Amino acid sequence: MAAAATAGQIEDSIRTVAQTKRIRPFELFLDFDRLRSGYVTDTQFFRCLWQNLGVKLQPLEERLLTERYDLKRNGRLNYKAFCDNINLDFNPDDIQRDPVSQKVEPKEFLGTVRSLRPLSPASETRIENLLKHMTQYYRYHGINLRTCYEDFDRHHIGKVTESQFYRSFPGPPDVSDQDMDLLVQKYCDPENAGLMVYLNLHHDLVAIGQQMALADTSLSDVTNVTDYLPRQPGVDPTLQQIFDKIRIAVYKSGVRTPEFFKDHDKLRSGIITENQFVCGLALAVGKEAQLPRAEIQKLVEYYKTEDGRVRYKEFCDMMENAFNIPDLDKKPTQSVVRPPRGALQRTLKSLTAEEEERANTVINEISEQVTKRRLMMYQYFKDYDRGKGYTRVITKTQFGRLLHFLSINVAPEDFKLLCRKFEDPSTGDVNYPAFVQTVDKEFVGCTMDNVHSEEMAKPRTPPSAKPVDISQVNMEDLLARIRHHVLVNRLRVIEYFQDYDPLRSGSISKSQFRRGLASLGLSKLGHHDLTDPQFTVLCMYYENPRKTDQVLWTNFLWDTESVFTQPNLEKMPTHKVPAQEIFRVPKPGTMDWRYASDEHKVIFDEAMERLRQRTGQRRVLAKPVFQDFDRHNNGYVTRGQFRQCLTMIELNATEPEMAALEAKFCNDTGFNYINFLEELEPRDPPKHMYLERLRDLRSANQKKRGEERNVCTDLESLLAKIKTKVSKERIRVLEFMRDYDKLRRGRMLKTSFRRALDLCRFELKESEVDLLEDKYQSAQPDYVDYLRFSDEIESIFTTKGLEKAPLLEPVQFKPPVEWEQNQLPQEGEEILKRCMARLTEKVKKTRMQLFPLFEDYDRVHNGTVSRTQFRRVLSELELGSLVSEQEFGLLYQFFDVKIGGKDDVNYIAFCDMVYNLANFEWRKP
Repeated sequence: MAAAATAGQIEDSIRTVAQTKRIRPFELFLDFDRLRSGYVTDTQFFRCLWQNLGVKLQPLEERLLTERYDLKRNGRLNYKAFCDNINLDFNPDDIQRDPVSQKVEPKEFLGTVRSLRPLSPASETRIENLLKHMTQYYRYHGINLRTCYEDFDRHHIGKVTESQFYRSFPGPPDVSDQDMDLLVQKYCDPENAGLMVYLNLHHDLVAIGQQMALADTSLSDVTNVTDYLPRQPGVDPTLQQIFDKIRIAVYKSGVRTPEFFKDHDKLRSGIITENQFVCGLALAVGKEAQLPRAEIQKLVEYYKTEDGRVRYKEFCDMMENAFNIPDLDKKPTQSVVRPPRGALQRTLKSLTAEEEERANTVINEISEQVTKRRLMMYQYFKDYDRGKGYTRVITKTQFGRLLHFLSINVAPEDFKLLCRKFEDPSTGDVNYPAFVQTVDKEFVGCTMDNVHSEEMAKPRTPPSAKPVDISQVNMEDLLARIRHHVLVNRLRVIEYFQDYDPLRSGSISKSQFRRGLASLGLSKLGHHDLTDPQFTVLCMYYENPRKTDQVLWTNFLWDTESVFTQPNLEKMPTHKVPAQEIFRVPKPGTMDWRYASDEHKVIFDEAMERLRQRTGQRRVLAKPVFQDFDRHNNGYVTRGQFRQCLTMIELNATEPEMAALEAKFCNDTGFNYINFLEELEPRDPPKHMYLERLRDLRSANQKKRGEERNVCTDLESLLAKIKTKVSKERIRVLEFMRDYDKLRRGRMLKTSFRRALDLCRFELKESEVDLLEDKYQSAQPDYVDYLRFSDEIESIFTTKGLEKAPLLEPVQFKPPVEWEQNQLPQEGEEILKRCMARLTEKVKKTRMQLFPLFEDYDRVHNGTVSRTQFRRVLSELELGSLVSEQEFGLLYQFFDVKIGGKDDVNYIAFCDMVYNLANFEWRKP
């Protein structure tokens, strides 16, 4: 027995560790038992306990377990029997004892043990009172002792050091040092000196809190909480009244009860402290439901947990589903029972029998005065009700003033009685709509529906479906009519049905199919009235063979959209799509003129010929007359209107002729006067002028190249021109061209090359660009090696690859002066010299200043003026008479510069030359 008891103690310690770590021991041995025989070797058995549970047994303990579970005595232990004992709740073989008393309870959480150090009775009493005081303090402040020490308990063994226990002790603040010493002595670890078993202290506080809760509560245990809280034998009736009162206030005011509690529940655990629940409930519906402190305390006790906190989530779930059923979308067969209209209105205060009798007497007297004088009292009371949304109450002072204003004299005692009778319980003011409705029989302030539960409980049987006659429906004609409607209105049929088929199964219900057809325009409100027999025929034709209550809408889709194209046309390249004109059908009631008798055709032709001649002779404009009767502009009038129109325009016809005309142009809609007028006044078909107009526009928009002037004919002069502009304006040519070469291949399209040159503002002519493209043509056609062109242009700044030739001296590019490049023939140079000599002699003789007058015309200070300005300045200086027309032309040609494509004169070079010939000092005439 001693050995068995010792083995049982070992199993108890292993059971505590397993339940503490939430481990199922049976799963730990399966890896060693591949054949699932239930046996493992002793080495595997103890290794599994050590590596997974952390239980290292002594040799004596291992021998005890081996003797107990080595059933076959072959060195293999039965781990299944061991696991059954570890997970055993009670012994099923012992039928003499109650299973509850046999239940195996493991030791405290995390395997901690009690201190075995005894204390004196006085110390034990003092510790008990201290623990009660700590429990009340922690319950009020919502403190959990275990969470205060878990950060220091890294190994989760329920122990901390003594310094850590002092450091994280949460209070109360009035605990003295002697009390702390008693706690240390009580809960110190007997096996490890210096450690405190804080988990034992936490369990003691929880146990004391449960005892205090059982002693304080006055309500019986309630475990079944439903949405409506039905009256049960174990439920306090006053508690049911409290719930009903709160439910009505929440329903009437639209209060979201979780909003007032969830701020106190940061972890959304559904539990808050008692004080937080009381504050949230008072703030939510305390005023609306008129909840006193005692009723709130009853709710607190009802939802209180074992640790003293309150389960507010259950209360909010019941209030959020007031007069409703939770998860109603999952319960489609249940019916929600809500209070009838007016049942939740403000109720009148109940009085005693004597007060009720006196109040009825006063009300009858006031009612007689109101009826006799025909007073409309509600408007007067409403003027005093200026609150948001009309509160429907006024103060007692305002109530008395209005009665006095209406000359309704009431004794002071009767007035007080009326105020008590119609007093609003929430505000204490007077409910004036109820008073007016009581004294005025013709006024209705609020009503209450008379709901008979017996009538509502009767099951509603669906009306029997009437038989539909489909014998007159032709499926081919119906589909042709639908195809015509889709073709004329250019409708995409798939857009009206695919939303009803989210899984793209190709099948929808018949009601959804009817709604899709109505959206398509096949209804009484649409273009075509789809009758019940026609819809029945469609459902029968496209019925799903697997589900008879559904329709294969995809088949209907391809049958109707065949007017546009055929499905899977990419698989049939030789298939010829039929023309869309064959799907057009006339309106219902139109006669097929091909099957008309010869007599009708002769009468019709003679009548139309006679009417056509009369219309041409009298120049009759018939269309406006028909349009006056066509209010909807649909091209149709009635038969009577057609005869009236012919009479108005004096186109007479006999009765057989009129019948022939109506047979040709009439249908179910009316008389088609548009077709009639086309045959009465035929017109030549309009010519298709679009292509001709398109050619005219293209010819008008074609750019005509003008005559190019001042064009560089050779490549050297063109490159010199570009280099000069780049040198003066400091242009980085590569920056404008590299954006068109994303892969940095050094080449670009000719079109991009022209675009980049335009961005550089080189102002090149067409022939000049052609020269550059020919020069820098790439090996790939239609491409230009822009990188070679860029290197050539940027060589004016430096020499490429200079780092590889350090002895090379780069030569700086100096742009030539533009006017110095001008060349004159030899005869022209002689004439120009003689002209400049005459001008120099005049300037030298009079010491004339040339620059000021030229600068007046040079607004941008670029050193140039126009030719007319140059001639005007010389005339103002009295030098124009010394120069002939031929000499003026030579001066223009010699000092010519290009500014913006215009020929100007460089007056600075002209003045400097005159001053040099006159031997003037520099800029000192």
